[in-house]
Amino acid sequence: MRIRFENIFRTVGYALLLIINIILYWFLHSHFHFMVLIIMAVAPVLSVAMAWYISSHISAEIIGMTPKGEYAKQGEECFFKVRLDNPTLWPSLDVKLKLQVGNAFFGNQGELMVSTPLYSRKGYELKLPLKADLPGRIDVRLQEIRIKDLMGFVFFGKKVEEEGEVTVMPRLIDNLPYEKTALETGMLESEESTKRGNDFSDVQEIREYIPGDKLMSIHWKLSAKRDILMVKDRVSMSDKQLVVLPELCNANPYDLNIILSTTYTLMKELVEDKLTVRLMYWSKLRYEYEDIRIEYQSDLDDAFAKMFYEQCYYDMNLAASHMALVHPEMKSYLHITSEGGRARVSIRENN
Repeated sequence: MRIRFENIFRTVGYALLLIINIILYWFLHSHFHFMVLIIMAVAPVLSVAMAWYISSHISAEIIGMTPKGEYAKQGEECFFKVRLDNPTLWPSLDVKLKLQVGNAFFGNQGELMVSTPLYSRKGYELKLPLKADLPGRIDVRLQEIRIKDLMGFVFFGKKVEEEGEVTVMPRLIDNLPYEKTALETGMLESEESTKRGNDFSDVQEIREYIPGDKLMSIHWKLSAKRDILMVKDRVSMSDKQLVVLPELCNANPYDLNIILSTTYTLMKELVEDKLTVRLMYWSKLRYEYEDIRIEYQSDLDDAFAKMFYEQCYYDMNLAASHMALVHPEMKSYLHITSEGGRARVSIRENN
């Protein structure tokens, strides 16, 4: 905790008034000036003591908010809340919150200072709007709370470590041009695999859970909505799948933005057309490919939310350069890159 003078001119002015009142009392010996002198001497001490007491007991929490509990959308307004709790009897007319807001995926960040009153004996929620120009994971961190005393002489700064996040999905591209027949040449024949994490079976239907069903077959999102366990009834078979490989290259944020928007729009349309799609991307943190099968819109959103925890790189062909070595069985895939703010979607043959 640190203390700092908020307004040195106010402090000096108050000191001069106090001195003048002392001089008047010295010459006049007035009871009125004596009472004013006592009040002027005690009031700043009480004001500073109250601010110190509040700063030692105040707590805060950041809550990310999106409409209807879903992910936010690029360019659309969403919100996050800062909840303050003041258990003391003393209020404060001016509490400043020092916030750091940034896009962790793109590596952009900035500072924000917000001022709000604080009531006694109850919490206070501050709802702040947020409009993201880029998709990704928006981190909101509360770094410091500054409590100003009622008379405005000093403030007490309290370091805090509270954070929240809002996940922002890419903006959809209207009328994205692509040929379905051309994409079929990029689909590969994927034989059923027993490798952990891979499941190339088709979903025949979704039904209620029966004791003995595998936990990995539970459709958690649908189960939560219906308040009963639902499972995906699968039929094992060979399956043609379209593998989409976007480059998470952040050499230019405009290029990365169009890569994400193109990938998200294309995969959304493919899922709506009942095509089997796999999203693959290169994980720089784990030095391996992340491979996610996309069957529903919720799978696509969850996959992008997971991808936003990855670290971007600066080579536009880094993901493709490892494909032949790591996945030699793959014949071809859809490679999404960008140059000059324009997306390039190509069917790339392995090797």
